[in-house]
Amino acid sequence: MRFKKTLATLCALSFAAMAGCSSEDGSGNGGNAVTAEPPAGVSPDVAKIPMPEEGTRHDNPQARKNVKFGGSLKLAFPEIPPNLNSFSADNPSGYVGNLDSWTSPQLWDFTVGGQPKPDKDYLLSATVVSKSPEVIKYRLNPKAHWNNGDPITWKAFEATWKTQSGKSKKYNPSSTTGYERIKSVKKGKNAHEAVVTFDKPFYPYQEIFTQLENPKNLDPAFFKKGWVGHPNNGLLAGPFKYKSYSKTKVVLERNKDWWGAKPKLDTIVIRAMEDQASINAFQNGELDETRVESQDRMKQIKNMDDVQVRRGFGTQVSMYMMGQGSEVFKNTYARKAFALATDRRELTKIKFQGMNWDPEKLPGSMNVLPWMPTYKNNTPWLKHSVDKAKKLMTDHGWKLGEGGYFQKNGKTAKITYVNFGNSSSGAALARAQQAMAKQAGLKMVIDTRSTSDFSSTLNEGSYDVVAVSTETRDPFGYVLACSMYCTTSGNNSTGVGTKKIDAMAKKVTTIADPKKAMAQANKAEAAALNLVGYIPLFNSPVTYAVTKGLANYGPSGWASAEPEDIGWQKSK
Repeated sequence: MRFKKTLATLCALSFAAMAGCSSEDGSGNGGNAVTAEPPAGVSPDVAKIPMPEEGTRHDNPQARKNVKFGGSLKLAFPEIPPNLNSFSADNPSGYVGNLDSWTSPQLWDFTVGGQPKPDKDYLLSATVVSKSPEVIKYRLNPKAHWNNGDPITWKAFEATWKTQSGKSKKYNPSSTTGYERIKSVKKGKNAHEAVVTFDKPFYPYQEIFTQLENPKNLDPAFFKKGWVGHPNNGLLAGPFKYKSYSKTKVVLERNKDWWGAKPKLDTIVIRAMEDQASINAFQNGELDETRVESQDRMKQIKNMDDVQVRRGFGTQVSMYMMGQGSEVFKNTYARKAFALATDRRELTKIKFQGMNWDPEKLPGSMNVLPWMPTYKNNTPWLKHSVDKAKKLMTDHGWKLGEGGYFQKNGKTAKITYVNFGNSSSGAALARAQQAMAKQAGLKMVIDTRSTSDFSSTLNEGSYDVVAVSTETRDPFGYVLACSMYCTTSGNNSTGVGTKKIDAMAKKVTTIADPKKAMAQANKAEAAALNLVGYIPLFNSPVTYAVTKGLANYGPSGWASAEPEDIGWQKSK
């Protein structure tokens, strides 16, 4: 399905990721074509998988009339999020956004090509009524209401603004982008009309109020603690609601109070599973979908009956996120040495071995994807060079010592790489990175943790290097420059940045002309990535194995699959 929340989210990068915190969409041009004879190392089964087509949905798109009522969709997430408040910086897990897509107000849909349009179940229209100052008038669907019966009114806009603006220290917002520019949110001609007035212009306005908060979140204590371990069904509003919630399993059921089209599915069952458990569960019929982005996983499902493989262009960038807690990585030069020691092309070969996928470009941006026409490489310096990596260290007083590792003042240049889960592909990539680091005199220790430790690891900052992915969920990713790189942003878990970069990034959304805004975003991103808080690695395709007959679920460009339309196709 297509998850509509547009804020960038972080996900554990197991390199054979399951459903959940992942872009299940994409469009663009990349990859290689299917040939009559499979490339070396590619099995005929993999070679038969259709390559994505730009501007095309690959999610078995079906009209509602072709989807039957009833049945369950069985999925797996690497973790069940402990904090279900996606508006809080205490929740770094993108899996909450996936749950929200079923249960919470999502105001915008997108076409395959990325054009926004109001989701009429919630939002009837959004109109610019003034340009100086910028004023947007939102008209809500009068039928829309929270599950406790309260109508969804302008007060939901007010609550979202107040908790996300960053103007109050009582809240820890997920992202202040856009909200910090708002001067006021007021009631329009009735309770179902919100009038938003900006202090400073913000473009494009569709990047904010993508999801609405319940006014209960204005209680600071509830905002921070009220969603930890509690779904709070009455404060949500979507086609589905929580039937049960635990650390290991979530069951969503059809919401009888939903005012829109009746959801086709009865339930969605989501279990917390490590990689190997998920592929075994799929083979046993316990799951209806699993990611198959490695040769090993493909081999395990290739002989299964009633299974379809769907592949599309991904909107995720896999990356290393760098911590500053160690004596080594508190220094920018050491983080850059690690980056230069990283052979991204070799990691890409390991990642996509046997998968008939050879991306032409390695990513040089975190917010704009290599296949997009607006892409620019903002890391021209990021070219593998062990010699340059070593020189950076020796220029700063380090000398090669015992074991071939750099030493200084009696200490070894030692860093900790945190890996999550039991994926063989993830383990292989970690070992490859360890060998690369050693070539440059850096001693990298691999610390493998349970996938369920992902959120706590990021919150605590207990890592030097962690492999994660970030997802851009619409074509306006460039406006997230500040959300990604500003030192004041809750999304910038690295803490790497400067006030100068903050100012550059904040300027992006003040520019109405998209081309000029993009140029400013590139300037800000280039400066930020030069500080090496992040190292972009590769842009992956999205490849699913699904139970045949699953409709409106899978890679679909930028398009938004409505949760109520997902289900099982009628027999022809």
